[in-house]
Amino acid sequence: MKQKNEIRTYCIKKRKSFEYSYIQNVSNCITEKILNLEVYKNAKNVFLYLSIENEINTKNLLENCILDKKNVYCPVVTNKKHIITFKKYSKNLVKNKWGILEPTYEEKQSDSNSLIIVPALSYNKQKYRIGYGGGYYDTYLKNNVYLASVCLCFDEFLFDFENDIYDEKLDIIVTQKNIY
Repeated sequence: MKQKNEIRTYCIKKRKSFEYSYIQNVSNCITEKILNLEVYKNAKNVFLYLSIENEINTKNLLENCILDKKNVYCPVVTNKKHIITFKKYSKNLVKNKWGILEPTYEEKQSDSNSLIIVPALSYNKQKYRIGYGGGYYDTYLKNNVYLASVCLCFDEFLFDFENDIYDEKLDIIVTQKNIY
C-alpha cells in the first residue's frame, strides 16, 4: 500500500504528461456522466471548482450548469487554515495567490439542494480521495450540509491507500470509465 505523499507526487507528475486532447476527451466523458446523475438533476445549486492546469476540465460542466439554470458557486480560499468558502460564479473572476480564479461576491453555504463537485489527484474504491494536501474540501464536507459530494478523477489514478481521520468519504466518484 502506497503512502499518500508518494501517490500525490506520482499523480501530479503523470498528469503533467497527459496531452491536452486526452484531458479534454476524459473531461467530456466525465461531464456527460455527471449530467446524467440523479443528484445533478435534483440539485438547485452546484458547488464547482474551476479547473487549473491538467485537472479534469470543468468548463463544459460549468456551461451546462448555467444552461440548466443551476446556481453555480466556486471555491474561495480564505486566510484561515484549511478553510474555503463558496461564492456565486460570475465572469468577473480574480486570481488568488496560487493563480486560481475565484469569484468575488455573494458567499453561499451549501444546503440540502447543493451538489458539491470535488477535485482529486487520486481515489480509492472506498470513496476516499487524495487532493493537494491542504484539507480544504475535507474540512468543508465535514462541516456543511449538502445533497451529495461528487469527485472527478482520471481512471488511471485508482490506488489502494489508507485514509486518515481527517478524510471525508465521498458519495460518488466519477472517472471516464466508471461511476463508484
